Amino acid sequence: MRTEQEIQRIVKQVQTRLDARRGATGLSLKVPKGGYREDDEWLHVIVAPVKNGVRAYDYVEALGEIESDLRDSGIDHVLLVPAMAD
Repeated sequence: MRTEQEIQRIVKQVQTRLDARRGATGLSLKVPKGGYREDDEWLHVIVAPVKNGVRAYDYVEALGEIESDLRDSGIDHVLLVPAMAD
């Protein structure tokens, strides 16, 4: 299990990567407050568009790229889960 500090660091890295891809995707995406769940050794991080009307298939490729980036940097067992806007 990860510590709360480790989880917050990972969530921050995810948000930073989402922000960096905003120009390429044209979409503003966010990790909602408390938007994660641990399941054994896996961390599921929820990612949602900032505005309504954006479908998951519009940004799922970016989520896969971020998951790959995290693995490449030594952060394993993180899944980004697309969700609807608030």
